[in-house]
Amino acid sequence: MHKEPIMSIGLVMPEDNQKDISLFLNGDSFDLKVNDLNQTHFNKKLLIQSKNQRMHLEGKECESIILTNRQRIIKDHIIVDSVIAGRGFHWQKRIKIKVLGDIIIKIIGHSLFVINRIHLEDYLMCVATSEMGSDCPTSLLEAQTIVARSWILAAAEKKHERLGLDACNDDCCQRYQGISNLTKSSIKATVNTRGKAIMHSDTICDARYSKSCGGITESSANVWAMDQKPYLESLVDDKSQMKKNISNEESFKTWMKLQHSSYCGPQFVDENKLGEYLGNVDKNSNYYRWKVSYTMDEIIQIIFVKTGKLFTDIKQLLPLKRGVSGRILHLNIIGTLEDKNDYKLSIESEYEIRRILHPKFLYSSAFTIETNSHTNSSEHFTLKGAGWGHGVGLCQIGALGMSLAGKNTNEILYHYYKQTQIKDIYE
Repeated sequence: MHKEPIMSIGLVMPEDNQKDISLFLNGDSFDLKVNDLNQTHFNKKLLIQSKNQRMHLEGKECESIILTNRQRIIKDHIIVDSVIAGRGFHWQKRIKIKVLGDIIIKIIGHSLFVINRIHLEDYLMCVATSEMGSDCPTSLLEAQTIVARSWILAAAEKKHERLGLDACNDDCCQRYQGISNLTKSSIKATVNTRGKAIMHSDTICDARYSKSCGGITESSANVWAMDQKPYLESLVDDKSQMKKNISNEESFKTWMKLQHSSYCGPQFVDENKLGEYLGNVDKNSNYYRWKVSYTMDEIIQIIFVKTGKLFTDIKQLLPLKRGVSGRILHLNIIGTLEDKNDYKLSIESEYEIRRILHPKFLYSSAFTIETNSHTNSSEHFTLKGAGWGHGVGLCQIGALGMSLAGKNTNEILYHYYKQTQIKDIYE
């Protein structure tokens, strides 16, 4: 690769079932094409709607809309109102974003489908401060930018290939919330790392990452159906860089009770100040260690909503398999259904465990389970957990801790991605 690529990023996805969107054109460098015909006169504010499986621009039916930006400068941008941030997760909300590049709008079924075509480096300078806050230290922003570049160029997951996208705008792929959170430092981080990617054996690394590993990163093959990559092996997130396996129940419970000098822990990142460094849509909370409690009625209702199985009583949440980091990979929910029959509901992925055991989405599947039925407490089940996310690859809060401790960009990347090199893949 010798030239900076142009990426296609989904801003509004078909599954969003979105019926209307407003665009505001900030600047005079835009061309509008409707149904492949150039428009000589158009407003700077455009309302696009879906009605009866037909798209309408300012009330007039059309099949396709293409807004082209002739400039590549920040002051000439498109305001998109609104898009979803955090699809399906506990932090889901609607936000207004400002984007560079072009906008393409189609209709799929009843929903609008909005694509942002944008130069990779313009996209990347927005990712670092969408994933983490704009006040993060330079080495964290540079590391996040190189990781994001590597991940999208590796294109290993191809989640939205059938839609012709390189990625969507959200946590499903990686966060992209436009230029609103840009700072001089985030722009500089992109300029300083232009064209740099993480490489293993002359191949761009599929550089996965999550918000907080909780102290130990997870091995990639435990989370996804993939061959284990040497640079995505589990490691202890501290200065020792040793390997530790806490996949059995007793070792995990012991680990959770002890204090650790994890880069993502309070020794390196003050949890009272974490909100200063988190992304714009994230809630300030305790992610290194957290606790969730449910009454019997609450957990029965949550499981019913998520699975359609109506228990009248849940006797046990039984972990059957944990990953190296303690994340539960296979869990049985054991109880009685409304027909009085005993039933065992088997969940076989960390993602599904997180989805099913929370009204929105559980922080991680690295948790212990306490049953309080022998006490007077109305809270029947208490989950005490570690981390936020799947835990594979770079730990974002851990990388923040390393950065705050004075580690440089390469030190952060080589800590999380073993057996790799940082190379320039285009100028």
